[in-house]
Amino acid sequence: MPVGFLGLGIMGRQMAGVLLKKGVDLVVWNRSVKATEPLVAMGARAAKSPAEVVDACETTHVMLADPVASLAVVFGAGGVLESTRRGYAYIDHSTIDEATGEKIFKGLHQHGAKFLHA
Repeated sequence: MPVGFLGLGIMGRQMAGVLLKKGVDLVVWNRSVKATEPLVAMGARAAKSPAEVVDACETTHVMLADPVASLAVVFGAGGVLESTRRGYAYIDHSTIDEATGEKIFKGLHQHGAKFLHA
């Protein structure tokens, strides 16, 4: 099963690139589609939404810029919660505060998903 990656800024792009170099089957998404292009050239598959990434993967790494972006990606239209299911794992590397992490945890937990803020 592939691994997902949401958020391909400076840090996310580097982390996703390492996964690809290690042979991980990767599905990626970014608000700016252009950011996915170098990773697609390396073998990743680009998704049209965070929900599409979650649908294709059992585990997703997330590297977003701030709490506003994190909440939008999880709770917004086409967001993570639209496809979250029991056993799914959300590994958050984003720069978020404790309150945002708690909101995301509760949303995922209601669907039986796991949350790790790394």
